[in-house]
Amino acid sequence: MTRPVDTAAVATTIQSYEFGPQDFRGILRDALEKGASMRFATAGSSMTPFIKDGDVITVAPPPPELKPGQIAAAVSPANGAVIVHRIVRVGEDEVLLKGDNLNKPDGWVGGADLLGIVAGVERGGEPWRLGITRHARLVAALSRAGLLRPLLRLAVWFMKR
Repeated sequence: MTRPVDTAAVATTIQSYEFGPQDFRGILRDALEKGASMRFATAGSSMTPFIKDGDVITVAPPPPELKPGQIAAAVSPANGAVIVHRIVRVGEDEVLLKGDNLNKPDGWVGGADLLGIVAGVERGGEPWRLGITRHARLVAALSRAGLLRPLLRLAVWFMKR
């Protein structure tokens, strides 16, 4: 007999604890499989400017239907690490992931390797929605076409003038 999962207890933030990559992947997978969300700080620049190094994200279990533009937590096809990248294409049983600040897609991910979907982003303690909600499909299309990085660089150049 299984006990009901106390999702509030599972989703409790663990303060300042260091995990190895395999430990983190297992903890995240376990929480999401139990229907809980997990909140953690990001590391890296592959999703800049929409998710920056140190932003806090909440990852929830994946919905039944995945869409281009959603940001997924998944096991990297290249090295088995947990990655948080945008869905740029949806296939039959898998999705193509790509970091917004990367030149090439990560590859196709499906089944148990698709862990969850980013449900929220916080930057400096405040909710951050740019590139996460209604703009997500446009960002995915630009990223898939290889146009997102050049357009972002151009925007930064104009803002500095």
